Amino acid sequence: MNERMLPIDFRHLETFCRVASLKSFSKAAEDLFLTQPTVSGHILALEKSLSLRLFDRTGKEVRLTPAGKILYTFASKMLLSRKELINALSEFSQGLRGELLIGASTIPGEYLLPKLLGHFKKEYLHFTISLKIADTQEIVRYVLEGTVEFGLTGAKLPHPSLYYEKYIEDEIVVISPMDHPLSQQKKVTLEDLLKEPWIIREEGSGTQMAVENMLRKRGKSLKQFQVIMAMGNTSSLKEGVKAGLGLAFISKKAVEEELNRSLLSKIDLVGVDPMLRPIYIVLYRGRTLSPMGMAFLRFLRKHKGE
Repeated sequence: MNERMLPIDFRHLETFCRVASLKSFSKAAEDLFLTQPTVSGHILALEKSLSLRLFDRTGKEVRLTPAGKILYTFASKMLLSRKELINALSEFSQGLRGELLIGASTIPGEYLLPKLLGHFKKEYLHFTISLKIADTQEIVRYVLEGTVEFGLTGAKLPHPSLYYEKYIEDEIVVISPMDHPLSQQKKVTLEDLLKEPWIIREEGSGTQMAVENMLRKRGKSLKQFQVIMAMGNTSSLKEGVKAGLGLAFISKKAVEEELNRSLLSKIDLVGVDPMLRPIYIVLYRGRTLSPMGMAFLRFLRKHKGE
């Protein structure tokens, strides 16, 4: 096989790793901003160059073959080493410049980082910044795989290879439509909420995990709530509440604009302390960040209270 093996394109390896990680050609295409035929072409070219079948396609999901599993182990390390090499050399040849790839769960990704990244770009003009937004479970997986240098998440998922640094605190609030009866009451208890229909985030969401933990401390569980629907993202959650489908727990950062414009109402509970949850920076223990990664991490710590 070695004599017939053709040169391997790093782009093909990157596509292969993304398909293997997401177990889907279509999801990999979306993640890499490629068309699905292009992704399929990369995989076919890689299989041809290796004279090996790398995926078994069963229904909508694709699975690695034994040979594919071996390639995935080494390809992940190769891509990470290649990125670290390029970043390290660019620091010496061109000054501090290059690509920075970070990840964030929905709340920090959509409501915290955009402004910070804008300020950061003013100081470091030669950076190319890519921000991957997904739920907390996905971001943790990206950090473990080395797909992103580090991430910001709304919950901790314990893993021996990960280090979590508390960054800021976020508040979880209860929202309702403006004309909801509870929004007009001054004294609303947790028991009152159990009688209402609810919209929640999907499993894997940091907000959802934080809500479950906070309810557990108060002797409650989401199973006691009348959950009628689970939404895949924060925007759809807010729209569902506006449409009168139910109440929702949500980050205050995510709903500040709607509250200020009186598009939604915040229900204040009596006898319940503010529901605070940390936003964490999650890093891979022992992995050296690129110069760009270190610069942005320093920037985040410097502007921690802003």
